[in-house]
Amino acid sequence: MGIGGVETGVRNIAEYLHKKKIRNYILCESSKKNLKSDNLDIIYLKNLSFKNLFDQKLIKIFLKKLIKQKKINLVHISSRAPAFFLIKFLKKLDVKIVTSVHNKYKSENFLKRWYNNHLLQGDHIIFNSYFVRDSYESLLLPHMRSSVISRGIDIAHFKSKKTPNNKKNYLFVPSRISSWKGHDLLLDYFVQFPKKYKEKYKLLFISSHSSNDEIKVDRIIKKNDLNNNIEFIEPTLDIKKIYELSSLVINISIRPEGFGRTVSEALSMSCPVIAPNMGGTKEQLENFNPKLLFDISSFKSFFKALEYALNNHKGVSKNARNFVKENYSADLMCKNTLEIYQNLIN
Repeated sequence: MGIGGVETGVRNIAEYLHKKKIRNYILCESSKKNLKSDNLDIIYLKNLSFKNLFDQKLIKIFLKKLIKQKKINLVHISSRAPAFFLIKFLKKLDVKIVTSVHNKYKSENFLKRWYNNHLLQGDHIIFNSYFVRDSYESLLLPHMRSSVISRGIDIAHFKSKKTPNNKKNYLFVPSRISSWKGHDLLLDYFVQFPKKYKEKYKLLFISSHSSNDEIKVDRIIKKNDLNNNIEFIEPTLDIKKIYELSSLVINISIRPEGFGRTVSEALSMSCPVIAPNMGGTKEQLENFNPKLLFDISSFKSFFKALEYALNNHKGVSKNARNFVKENYSADLMCKNTLEIYQNLIN
């Protein structure tokens, strides 16, 4: 159980069910993060991994015992690895199965497609955006039950208490550094910024400077003499305070996001955000303000969106939070998910 978007959604649903006095449990691999709370009942698979073939028999034994002991009647799988080896096993037990598909997963070969498509074998399939659902449309058979439920944002948590005067001149990329999140592309674009923008604004990255991708980004920064133009923060569960300090949030993923929850998180904080004109980020922003979208392969398009967002900060911020409340709240996501659970078990 990490700190990514999928994990956040799982915790949101578990907490919502707890408030409704519905017993539920999160089963996951061991975590270094202290995620226990009064509203979460997390069961860790100590020294076992979903992706380790040698652990799978033990996990099945543990899960069968857990289902019987806790009288569980529905299992929601939110990841490919457990779906791959647990779907057929669970179907032999007296439980309903919900699966979530969070992205348009790469399918370079038959084996990879076969592995990915186990997520389509639940009694009900939840897609986190219309973009993701459409990417699987050719594989959805008439008997398959599916729904689109967008990721939900905890709007009570993601609410800014600061005024624009308290913000620093940060251009914040809230995604962890990886090969497809676009940090190296943003550095390339930053080099092309007009002098007044490079002097006024700083890029803000999340990094522990340990992974290969993080080290690669560090080298690009050093090569382009950008050390004074970048600030770093350690990976954190408390990303809200970083949104509060930022003038602008940037999503610059080089391939389409399944949803891209950082877009809605930023808007919920009344912080302008720009993002690529594709996938889940397009789905969110095109109905809010399409001028915040850009062509990922064009610096001209990127800078036009950035300049617009910075120059129209007040106007964009004014309506941002209400837009998220009406379309992408965690309560709405959880309510719709619970309806699916109830329809399956009743």
